[in-house]
Amino acid sequence: MSIEEDAYRYAIKNAALHEGKADMGALIGKLKALYSDLSIKKTMEISLEAVKKVNAMKLGDIKKEFSKFDKEGYELKQVEKEEKLPELEWAKKEEVVTRYAPNPNGPFHLGNARTAILSKEFANRYNGKFILRFDDTDPKVKKPIENAEQIFKEDLHWLDCDPDETFFASDRLELYHSYLKTALQKGFAYICKCESEDWRAKIKEKQACPCRSIDPKKQLKMFDQMLKNEIKEGEAVIRIKTDLEHKDPSIRDWWAAKVVDAPNHTNPKTLKNHVWPSYNFASAIDDHLLKVTLIIRGQEHEQNKTKQEFLYKHFGWTYPHGFHIGRIALPNVALSTSKIKAGIEAGEFSGWDDPRLGTIKAFRRRGFKPEVLKQAIFDLGVNTNDSVVQWEKLNDLNRKIVESESERLTFFEEPLQLDIAYSPKMNKVIVDKKRFGAFKAGDVVRLRKLFNVKITKKDPLQVFGDFVGEAKVKTPVVGWMQDGVDIEILMDDNSRKAGLAEEKILEKKPGERVYLDRFGFCIIDKKEKGKAFLRFTHK
Repeated sequence: MSIEEDAYRYAIKNAALHEGKADMGALIGKLKALYSDLSIKKTMEISLEAVKKVNAMKLGDIKKEFSKFDKEGYELKQVEKEEKLPELEWAKKEEVVTRYAPNPNGPFHLGNARTAILSKEFANRYNGKFILRFDDTDPKVKKPIENAEQIFKEDLHWLDCDPDETFFASDRLELYHSYLKTALQKGFAYICKCESEDWRAKIKEKQACPCRSIDPKKQLKMFDQMLKNEIKEGEAVIRIKTDLEHKDPSIRDWWAAKVVDAPNHTNPKTLKNHVWPSYNFASAIDDHLLKVTLIIRGQEHEQNKTKQEFLYKHFGWTYPHGFHIGRIALPNVALSTSKIKAGIEAGEFSGWDDPRLGTIKAFRRRGFKPEVLKQAIFDLGVNTNDSVVQWEKLNDLNRKIVESESERLTFFEEPLQLDIAYSPKMNKVIVDKKRFGAFKAGDVVRLRKLFNVKITKKDPLQVFGDFVGEAKVKTPVVGWMQDGVDIEILMDDNSRKAGLAEEKILEKKPGERVYLDRFGFCIIDKKEKGKAFLRFTHK
């Protein structure tokens, strides 16, 4: 079916559900979701023609057309897209075990949610296992947030990415110590006490530092001193022996553990531990012990893979399969946990769910559906290139889902009283000042589902009119309400808008979605003392 035919069918549906008048914005949103590759200009042209055609029809004819399309299986379907997630040929012989290993120094955002979503999807496809492992072994720079497990699991559950098992690296320090000891005993690790600048200079020249050849027995004694904090912070570091000729200097003899005199951590079991493993060491050990077979991580971890492969070779292990994926950016949105945290502490952001952020919490509070974020991630696949996810795409995908479950309610940002003379039903209603700005004395308008009014006089605070009958005539249809409820809407730029909505809004529960006429989709945040507070989702 052509886009023109789809536009007509959907305009018919929209008009049938809204008193014979199709909404241009709703139609454009639907077509953009169905035909994402079509230009906005072309989509608008096709939408305009369809809306003109349908809105010129009689309501009875519109309903007949709608009934016909509905019997045929009305709901339009998005054009099938090519599957962008590759098959795992090796999965025929091996179990697929994936892991999501965030640093819990703050709730996660769309960028690092990509790893969780893809890891869970591959595990599901092959009836495997999905592990959540918190890499919380940096007690100086990246202190974990309180209640990290609960916070992360709430977001993961919302994304339908519940883990099969959960681990904290900080619970496994003694385990890492045992593998560090083994590495020292077998001679593929050493304790380096060189000044950092001297060590870097030697490594740059592809030369071994003197500590590299110290006898393993002496190494083990020093390791015991590190554990007892007799060797202090900054005095020694444990390194893994690699290829000193390696073209990348950062790979040469990378550090595996160091001393921390006073750990600052939320895990009370760690406070007496003074030897902390590096991300690369702890991650590599856990991936092996937890039988991880597929690692999905950012392209920036390519060097880490190379480092860890040296460790696996030393232990005689087989390194997991993997994909390295590019970074995600959202226009005008912060996706750096450290920058978000600093912004919250400085008062720039109201919290982790501030609408200007790309955190999963912010998406949830704004009323986005989890399927939208997952679809955006699936569309990117396991591409290594950095990508920009456009808000327009997210809004289109979300609109397609929430439109059917969002009750349309009247809303006036600038309410205006309309006094009606000679009315047999009511003589005062509230109307939209913005809409009535286009009308002048003598114009006739129809109050939706009520009667016709001829405008007689306007002033800044109210408008006056005469009742002129109930028969439907070809005239502008306007919304109205008899009594309004004060509402406040938190916008996506963190500004706030106020206005009046129809009383039905007080029947809605927090978390329910509504469509405010001529304004956009919103989600109910809370209700207090007869007032509703909402968060704006999108147009």
